[in-house]
Amino acid sequence: MEDKTKALIEKMEKERGFSQPWRNYLADRDPEFMELYHKTAMHVFHKNGALPLKFKEIISVCLDAFTFYERGFRIHVRNALKAGATEQEIVEALEVCTLMGIHNMSISLPALAEEVEKFKKEEK
Repeated sequence: MEDKTKALIEKMEKERGFSQPWRNYLADRDPEFMELYHKTAMHVFHKNGALPLKFKEIISVCLDAFTFYERGFRIHVRNALKAGATEQEIVEALEVCTLMGIHNMSISLPALAEEVEKFKKEEK
């Protein structure tokens, strides 16, 4: 492993508090891309903007929950709690996302009904 790649991986682990195999892979194969990606992520989470860090982490919790990314979900729950979020805030955010996710059913159920009808007609 080149010195630049090793330094980048160490920097990402230090600043993010953890490492992921895919990041290490990209750092080795395309360190410039991974460095830009890392800088962008750090900027988004840690710039002094309109949203406090705890809100950014709660958003990440919800996105990971609804994309079934358990490892990220757990990481962002811990980060949200460290940033001052309460368990109740996280639960309420997940409840809001669940309500918004009901749209999936409004799209999925009509498609399901159509496919069942097509299947029934094809079997006859």
